[in-house]
Amino acid sequence: MSGSWPFPQRRVTAPDISIADHGRLVSAERDQYILEIGTYNANHAAGPGGTLLREHSGPDSVRVPLTAAARSPIRDRYELRRTLLAAILNAESTSLALVVHGMAGCGKTAIARILFDEAVAEHGLVGLWVNAATELSFRDGMLAVAQDRGATQDEVDAARERRRPPADLAWHYLELSDQPWLLVLDNADDPDVLGDEVWLRPTIRGTLLVTTRHGNAPLWNRASRHHLDVLNLSDAVHVLLDLDVPADDQSKLEVLAHALGCHPLALVLAGTYLGHRLLDPVTVDEFLERLRRDPSATLDEGADPAERDLRRLISSTWQISLDALTDRGIPEAATLIRLLSCFAPVPLPIGVLHATRLNRTELAHATPALVSTKADIALQGLLSQSLVTVLDVPGDVGRPDVKCIQTHALLLDTVAARIPMDQREAILEAATTLLHELLVQGAEEGEFLDSQSLRLFTPHASALLQRTHTARCASVAKALNVVRYLRSQSYDRGDYPTAHALAMQAAQVTRDAHTADALKDRCETGRTLIALGRFEEAIDVLTATLHAREDLLGTQHPDTLDSAYALGIALYGLGRWAEDEQYMRRAAEGRARALGSSHPDTIDSFGRLAEAIGRQGRWTEAEPLARSNLEVSQDALGDDHPHTLLSRLALARVLDGLSRGEEAAVHTRATLEGSERVLGPEHPRTLAARQRLAAVLTTLGQWDKAQESAESVRAARQRILGTEHPHTLSVQILLIKILHARQQHDTAVELSVHTLDACTRILGDDHPDTVACRAEHDRVARAADQPDRHLDEEDRSS
Repeated sequence: MSGSWPFPQRRVTAPDISIADHGRLVSAERDQYILEIGTYNANHAAGPGGTLLREHSGPDSVRVPLTAAARSPIRDRYELRRTLLAAILNAESTSLALVVHGMAGCGKTAIARILFDEAVAEHGLVGLWVNAATELSFRDGMLAVAQDRGATQDEVDAARERRRPPADLAWHYLELSDQPWLLVLDNADDPDVLGDEVWLRPTIRGTLLVTTRHGNAPLWNRASRHHLDVLNLSDAVHVLLDLDVPADDQSKLEVLAHALGCHPLALVLAGTYLGHRLLDPVTVDEFLERLRRDPSATLDEGADPAERDLRRLISSTWQISLDALTDRGIPEAATLIRLLSCFAPVPLPIGVLHATRLNRTELAHATPALVSTKADIALQGLLSQSLVTVLDVPGDVGRPDVKCIQTHALLLDTVAARIPMDQREAILEAATTLLHELLVQGAEEGEFLDSQSLRLFTPHASALLQRTHTARCASVAKALNVVRYLRSQSYDRGDYPTAHALAMQAAQVTRDAHTADALKDRCETGRTLIALGRFEEAIDVLTATLHAREDLLGTQHPDTLDSAYALGIALYGLGRWAEDEQYMRRAAEGRARALGSSHPDTIDSFGRLAEAIGRQGRWTEAEPLARSNLEVSQDALGDDHPHTLLSRLALARVLDGLSRGEEAAVHTRATLEGSERVLGPEHPRTLAARQRLAAVLTTLGQWDKAQESAESVRAARQRILGTEHPHTLSVQILLIKILHARQQHDTAVELSVHTLDACTRILGDDHPDTVACRAEHDRVARAADQPDRHLDEEDRSS
C-alpha cells in the first residue's frame, strides 16, 4: 500500500472481528470525520442471518460509513427510505446515480448511513463508503474501492501516479464484482471534485448513492434526485424525546422544535445539550432565551467535544458552503445571504432584489461587495449549495404566481448573528432601503397597497424592524416607517389581526419615547384593539394616550382629537353612548375648527356623533345632523368615497331608529352596493352595511331576505373575526330574532343559548347587546314551549 494513503489502515478477516474493537479515522482535509469502526465491522461483515461474508482485502475505511453514529433514530424519512432502498435492491432500474440533496445539517448523511446499514446487514450487499468532500479524499477513496474489489497494489499505485486512469481502474473492478454493491459518495458538495461523468457511470452491478448540498448541478441531470427537507413537527419532537430532553409537557418541546425550525442537526445538538446536563440543568425556557440571543453559540454547546468536526457545529455548518462559493469565485454570496438574513424565514418576493433597487443601496461598498450585476450569480451560488430555495407562491385570485426566495429560519438567525460588526449597519440599511423603496416611497396618499403585496411583505417588514431595533441601528427609523405604513394598509383593508400585530410591534419599539410619533403608535394600538372587539383594553390605552397628547400637543391638536374620536368609538362598543357622545362631539367640533367641515375626518366624526345621539333615543335630534353630514360628504368627496358611504350608513341607522324603514332601506342598499364596489364584499364596512340591511328588512317584515343577509354576514365574520367577536355576536342576536319570526324555534333556541353565554362572558351582564340577547333568548324559549302560538303583538313590534 502506498504511503500516501491518508487514513490509518488495518486488514481484517472475518474471524478477527469484535464489537469491542473500536478505532478512529481522522482526515486532515477541510473537514474531520469521526469513525466508530467496531460497531459496524461485526454487522457489515455478516450477511443475512449472520452468515459471514468472504474476507475482503481493502482498507476498512471504505467498508464503514465515515460518520459518527446517530444519537437519535432517523425520523420522518420513511417514504424516501423505502423509495431509495427499492432502487438500491433493484439496480437494473436505477439511473446514473441516486442523489440525495438538501441544506446543510438536514440529515443527508444520516439517511445514507441507515440505507447503508440495511443494505449490508439485511440484504447482503457489499457496502462501500467514500468521502467526496475534496478531490484528494474522493480520488483516494475510489482507489481504495478498486483495491477492495480486487485491484492489486501495483495497479492502485499506477493509477495514483497517473500511469493509468483512476476512474477506469475503479469501474473495471466494480463491474467485475461478484457481489452487488452500494457505493456511497458522501458530502459531494462540490461536483467539480467528481469531474465530468467519467466518475459516474451507469451499471447494473451496484448502485451509486450520492449526498450533496448542490442539488441542481448539471452532473446530476441523468441521476434520480431526491430532495431532503427538515423534519415535520411531530418527528422533531420525537427526536428531542429520544435525547431525554426534560420538559413539563410536550407543548414545550413543540415550542423548542419550532424555534429550531425542525432542523435535524439543530435538534440533535439542542437535545444533547439539554438531555445530558447533570451538574447544571438548563430548562427549555432558559435554552430558548439563550437561543434567541445567540443561536450558533448556544447550539454548538451541544456538540460532543470528541466530535466537534466542522460539519457537526451549527456555527460552521453553512459557513462551509459559503467558503466553497468563495473558492469558486462567488464571494458575493456571503453578502447576499447576510442581506437575506435581515428578513423573515418565509417566502420573500424575488423582485425586492431587482437591480434598480440594489443599485440604490450601499452594498457595493460592503465586504465582499455586492453589485447588481453579480447578484444573480450570487443567488445561483446560494441555490447550488441549498442555502436558499426558489419557489412559486400562489398569487391572489386571477393573478399569477409570485417567484420567491425562502431560507431556513435557523440559517437566517445564525448568519444574522455572525455578521461582522463593521458590516451590520450597512447590511441592515440596505435591507431597509429595499423594502422602503418598494412599498412606501412613491405611494400616493390614500392609495391601497394590493392585498397580495401586503400578505407577502408584512412578515419581512416585521422581522426587519426587530433586527434593526435589536442592533440599535440608525436604519430602525426607516424600518419603523415601513411597519407603520403596512399597519395603516392592513387596517384600511380590514385585516385587523395583522394591523394589531404591527401596531403592537411599533409601539414596543417606541415605548420609551415621548414624541408625537410614539403617541400615534400607542393610539393605533388602541384603534386595532377596538377593531378586534377588545373594548375595555382599548379604553385603557386610548385614555392614557389622550392625556399624554393633551400634555404634549395641547387639547385642540388634530392628534389629540384623534384620540378623543377613537375613545368615543371604544365607548360606543361598550354601549356607553352618553360618554361616546361627549368624546365624539369634542372630536367633531374640534376637527371642524382645525381641519374644516369637509375634511374626511370631520365628516366621519359627525356621522358617528349622530349615531351616538340616536342610540340614546334622541333619533329626531340625530336626523338633521346625519342628513346634513351626508350632503357635505357628497359635495366634498363624491358618492363612492368610503367616508360618504359611512355617512350614508349613519343616516340609514337614524332613519331605522325613526321607524322609516323604506327610506332607510334605500340608503342602506346604496351603501352596500358602493361598499362592495369600493372596498370589496367582505370588508368590515361592507359587512356592517349588509347587517344594517338585514335589520331594516326585519323592520319591514321581509324575513326571507333578512335571514339571507344576516346569515351571510355571520358566516363571513365567523371566518374573519372569530365566533365570539362582538360584531359576530351582534349579527347572531339579529338572526335569533329573524329565526323566531320565521318560527324556526329549535334553531333559534340553540343559537340564543350559545350567543347569550358568549355575550355574558365577553361583554358583561349589563352590555346592551347582552340585554338584547337575553330578551331574545327568553322570547324564543317561550315560543319553543308553545310551538303553535302565533306571534303576539310584542313579538311583532320588537
